[in-house]
Amino acid sequence: MPVFAQVEDVSTDDIEVIEVVNDQSFNTPNYQVLHRESFVYSSQTLADILQSINGIQIRQISGIGNPVSVSIRGSSSKQVQLYIDGQLINDSQFGGFDLNQIPTEQIESIEISKNQAIGTGATPIGGVIRINTYNPTEDSSKLTFATGSFGYQEVNALYNKAFKTHSLSFGGHYVNSDNDYDFIIPAGFSSSDTSDKQALRNNEFTKKSFFINDIFQFNQHQIRVNVQYNDQEKALPNYQNNSPENNSTLTSDNLRYSYQHQWLSKSSWLNSIEFEAYAENKDERYISSPDSIKLDINDYQTTKKHIGFKPLLTWNEFNLVPFISFNKQNFSSVSEHNGKPTQCNGIASCDISAKQAQLNIGSRLEWQPEALPIEAYALFSNLQEKNSNIAINQSSAAKFVANDNYQTTEVGLSFKQGNLKVTSNVSHGVRTPTLYELFGDRGSFKGNDNLLPEQAKTLSMGGQYLYKNLSLSSSIYQQKLENSIVAIFNSSNVGSYRNVSNADLLGIEIQTNYQLLTQLSFALQANIIDSETTSKFVAFNKKKLPGIYHQQYSVALKYQVNSTWNMSFKVSKDKDLYFNLINRIQNNNGHVGNGNPANRTVSDFSVNWKKGKHRISFAANNLFNDKYQDLANRTSQGRSLKIKYTIKGF
Repeated sequence: MPVFAQVEDVSTDDIEVIEVVNDQSFNTPNYQVLHRESFVYSSQTLADILQSINGIQIRQISGIGNPVSVSIRGSSSKQVQLYIDGQLINDSQFGGFDLNQIPTEQIESIEISKNQAIGTGATPIGGVIRINTYNPTEDSSKLTFATGSFGYQEVNALYNKAFKTHSLSFGGHYVNSDNDYDFIIPAGFSSSDTSDKQALRNNEFTKKSFFINDIFQFNQHQIRVNVQYNDQEKALPNYQNNSPENNSTLTSDNLRYSYQHQWLSKSSWLNSIEFEAYAENKDERYISSPDSIKLDINDYQTTKKHIGFKPLLTWNEFNLVPFISFNKQNFSSVSEHNGKPTQCNGIASCDISAKQAQLNIGSRLEWQPEALPIEAYALFSNLQEKNSNIAINQSSAAKFVANDNYQTTEVGLSFKQGNLKVTSNVSHGVRTPTLYELFGDRGSFKGNDNLLPEQAKTLSMGGQYLYKNLSLSSSIYQQKLENSIVAIFNSSNVGSYRNVSNADLLGIEIQTNYQLLTQLSFALQANIIDSETTSKFVAFNKKKLPGIYHQQYSVALKYQVNSTWNMSFKVSKDKDLYFNLINRIQNNNGHVGNGNPANRTVSDFSVNWKKGKHRISFAANNLFNDKYQDLANRTSQGRSLKIKYTIKGF
């Protein structure tokens, strides 16, 4: 998607805004933008919003605050890049990201690219999700209250004040949930011989967040400063016996701040220059206390720093965006067992200090001829990476080092004629091994500093057609994945990460939207994936990719009752999911190969009301209480209800 800087025409009494936008002429089945007004008044979480996009799969451990897995077109969650205001959120230690960390009230827009990078940067294997945070330029205020099933409570407050040369906004968010849904306990605490359905204990989640954002303008310069703070605590239940003595928790304290500077040039060939800098500090504490005897405390600290620079050069029908960025991440862990430091002895885990430095240099070239109905672009990137790891609780510990160099490329072509638009993309993306995959140490489980990066070559073609009240969109894609990184164990139960397999993936997405009546519309979606792995390990050869649904179908109806009321109903059916790479399926009775317990048919219903400054939204998710297996292969929480009230201009 091309990147341009535009100056809006405003009066001298208003703030002049330089807006970096993605040209909507490049919107395709591979790329989509969701704007704030389409979700901010609903009862949806960020996971709910992403789940509605064809080709994106969301799987999570039941209960708010638990881990969420995001897959785009069959990718693993580690192969997906998550950005917030241009900052890559994936951590270098474990490769994942927390989808719960930013509330929807603090989101301005969401950009989704299913195969290629957004703008500049290294091309990923599994696509990009970019979240642009709340950034208003006029006076506004909003207060939101929500309540729901399993003790759910939420409060949001936003305020913005626009001055002549800058706009200041700030807000706060609080959410709490007991997550005390009924769960079948295999061995009850009072009687270990029988299973029992009980409300889960020690499963609460509490989160507090605050942000402040200031954007100001002088001459041809626009500067944005943003600070975000999150404090959350997730209690961790004992799913085996639901013990009342269990006090295990995971707490996280996160501070992220950013600086973005945009300068518009008056030169005929230099359009603009953008500079950005980000920093983040995160402290986590994991307490494992399943009973009154054991107490393990693990403290983790992560720091991130990033600077980036990119000018936009123009010449006739060509745009060139060279870019350079530098990222540095540090991770350290300190642990203790029953009040004493953990011993690094080959059996227990070792506390470590790990570092990663990345230098990314590349360029994006765009061609947009005015006389032809086509557009094209090419993106090239070189990523240089330096990694190190050392055990800090072992005097004779050796320092492990792994340095490497990666190249990514992508090329895209778009053709538009009347109501028809056709696009094609070819890309070569990578997912570099995480520090834990390279150097991790959990006693009998070790990292592997000889790991190769996961790589994928992807070809995708898509088309869109609009005719009166009908919209058709379809995309077909083929991907060849190499060097899948998987944790495997030998006969002595000693494990490590290995590059175990390659995979071929073929997928098709189809979406139809039709306006039946002035007030009634419906949408149909289908996402079908066929995959097969090849490996020198017999257990991983000729298998389906794990962790993804290979078939997804949905139908949605929306009805605008009048100017005040509207409602929607959606049914989704997901099937053919395998929990691991050897494709073993295990149901609740412990039988192998007896059906797939992760298959799910989920129905969601919502009603929305608005009048003046007031909004009310009601949502019933999983209306018919389907109990499928969740991300952790445990029975899902089932039906949940939520009601949300919003007042603007309080």
